[in-house]
Amino acid sequence: MAIQKRKKLVSFFEVRDEYGDPLTEVVDWQDVLAEVASAPLSRREKTIKQVIHWAQVYTYDDAYHLVFARARDEAVSSLDRVTGEILDTEADTNKPWVEVSVASFLPGTNRFGFVLGTGASPRSSTLAAWLNHFGAFEEQISVGPVLSKDVVGKINGAAEASLVRAKFDSDSAATSDGSSLFGARQVLQEGFGDVEVELVIKVKGRINARREDERRRVASAAKHLIGKDFKHAVAQIVNYDDEGNAHREDVNFLNNRITKRKYIDVTDEEGRSVRIKSAVQAINQAADALKSELYDLDR
Repeated sequence: MAIQKRKKLVSFFEVRDEYGDPLTEVVDWQDVLAEVASAPLSRREKTIKQVIHWAQVYTYDDAYHLVFARARDEAVSSLDRVTGEILDTEADTNKPWVEVSVASFLPGTNRFGFVLGTGASPRSSTLAAWLNHFGAFEEQISVGPVLSKDVVGKINGAAEASLVRAKFDSDSAATSDGSSLFGARQVLQEGFGDVEVELVIKVKGRINARREDERRRVASAAKHLIGKDFKHAVAQIVNYDDEGNAHREDVNFLNNRITKRKYIDVTDEEGRSVRIKSAVQAINQAADALKSELYDLDR
């Protein structure tokens, strides 16, 4: 039987504090995953947004990795409620269906690679919610995408911006950090409930000294998006040449995430599912290829 392959996107995220700022210390993620591995199913089973989610530790290459699953009406994986194991097989339709994502933490960092099993698999923001419900940390945490060195430098180096547009899922993890952008998002979601929020802050008109203060505030809002959990974000930064002429540049945060596409084996030569193992291997390979970005980025 031929090996089945699928091309998947390996994305990298960072675990941060509840406001989306870097953690003060690097977490020993092997210890955290060891706690997950020893926990009974009753503790690993959490209801998030009215959907049951589970986590299971997968051991590969002498390290722990995390398989994260959500219940579905139809999917290609199942949960054995007796053993608490997530079974990556279609063999037993009497067990509740689930869909999985795979996370592998980078040693010496608070970052991890993440692969979605399908479009219905749980996202990184839901994983953050699960970690908070599981109680592995004294304080709440959030998860945000790792952005490229170039875009972080552009945003942090911009004194002014004329526009920021950001879209947030209803389960975006970071809470308000005091900035007007996230404060507005939180007020709207608290007022309207389980909704997606899109905010646009724009300084109208030509670039002149009269609205310099407004542009500086918009630039500050753009900087607050770095490391935060968002669905889509764009900033229009303003730079000046040596002659004092203003130039606008659109920066798309989503297009500048640290990602890499890799082929993942879905089944082996005997038709057995190997996608979890292959996902971990793909994350390791992608992390090695992107080592300079993942380990050298300013925190």
